[in-house]
Amino acid sequence: MNSDLGMMKGLMPARNIYSTIVCIAIALIFVVGCSKPKFYPVRGEVVIYGVGPLREGEVRFRPVKRPDLIATAKVQKDGKFEASTPNHGEGVLEGDCHVAIVVEPKNGKRVVAEKFADFDKADRMFTITARDENFCMIQVSK
Repeated sequence: MNSDLGMMKGLMPARNIYSTIVCIAIALIFVVGCSKPKFYPVRGEVVIYGVGPLREGEVRFRPVKRPDLIATAKVQKDGKFEASTPNHGEGVLEGDCHVAIVVEPKNGKRVVAEKFADFDKADRMFTITARDENFCMIQVSK
C-alpha cells in the first residue's frame, strides 16, 4: 500500500503543473482576445481640386481591420471636419482606413464626383496612428 501512495504523490505535481499551464493559457487568451480597440482624434479638411473647400457633406472612415466601426465627420462650411465613431466617441480606429466623401447633389448636380462616395472606388486611404491628433487633407474632384 505504501508503494501505491508513493506513486500517487509522484503524479500530483504533474497535475498541478498541467493545471497551472492551462490556467495561464486561458488567462492569456482572455487578456489578448478582450483588448479594447484604440481610437485616436482625426481632423482634417476636404478640398475640391480647382474650386476650394468642400462646404457640406460627410467624411467616412472605414477601418480595414474592423470595417464595422465606421467613423463619420460632418464637413463644415470651411471644409474642415472632426471624426467620431458611433458608440466609441471622438476619433477613428487605429490603423489603415478607406475614406469616402458623401455629398447630396444640389439641384440635380453633383458637387463632387460620384466615385468619392464609394470606399472602394474613391481610392482614398489614411493610416490613423497613436498620436494626439491625425490630420487628413483630402482632395476630391468634381
